[in-house]
Amino acid sequence: MKKIQSELTEDQIRQLIYLLQKDKLVELKELARKKCKIKFVLVMRRYINKFFTKLENNKQFKRPETINLLNQTRKTLKNVHKFINSKEVVDANSLLRSAFENLIMSMMIYENTSTYKEFINLSIDDKTRQYTKPQKLRNDFRKVLRKLDGELFTDMNSRDLKDFLDEFYDKMCLFTHSTIIVNAMIEIEKDDDLDIYVVALKQNAYFVEMILYLCLKYLCEFKKDPIDITYLLLGWYVLISDVPKEKIAPEKMEKLNKLLYADFNKEYLDKNKENVDFLTEEAKKLQEDIQRNPTGFIELLTMLVK
Repeated sequence: MKKIQSELTEDQIRQLIYLLQKDKLVELKELARKKCKIKFVLVMRRYINKFFTKLENNKQFKRPETINLLNQTRKTLKNVHKFINSKEVVDANSLLRSAFENLIMSMMIYENTSTYKEFINLSIDDKTRQYTKPQKLRNDFRKVLRKLDGELFTDMNSRDLKDFLDEFYDKMCLFTHSTIIVNAMIEIEKDDDLDIYVVALKQNAYFVEMILYLCLKYLCEFKKDPIDITYLLLGWYVLISDVPKEKIAPEKMEKLNKLLYADFNKEYLDKNKENVDFLTEEAKKLQEDIQRNPTGFIELLTMLVK
């Protein structure tokens, strides 16, 4: 071992350790993925089903339409995950937007009588509607989010929360309408380079499902907290680590810039640069951290999956 150390640079030693422990790292990551599914995803879905049973059996519940729209959100999310598994990014985003819209409408007709009256009025149109306009619904939904049990939105002020909801919705709209984004995804799919977009989509789908869970929990007045936030965070890092390093190379980003006509859309892309680059940078940093300190990362995973 001393002879090997004397002949290798520090960087080469790190690379050697990484290669020697790579199988262990893969093994632990898969174990972490299973733990996250068991401790977070399956628990969340079990309680979603339990909450629906309670609400559907409650004959005194004031808005059966709310239960139906939330149930449709649940059904649509199942189809979103099917499309994600087959890397159908455009269709998955379109369905996710529909799930998000149903989720928001379901809660606003429950919370606001004026919204409910517009919701049941089939003769209303864009000129006469006031409470069921998409922007108005998202703005009012902020108040609902503040009522939900959990810590997802406590650190965000009202303005940041509005911007977040608008940004989330607008990005899904880019996949729903015939935009240059749809064209870009088709071109990227030809080279099998959709991995990072699939990871982002998984993250968004779980986010909407988490809000569904919290809304149902709120409607059922359920006070316990069966989900350990540790597995939510661990699951996010497992997702990020799924992005292959070669898929976030500079030439891949350059191709995307060309597909999005970066010079022509400079103002829009610069405005959204922080959000666009975030996932890419996190994936890069995680891969670099693992290579620099594989032993430390293995110890962290080992502790978390126990």
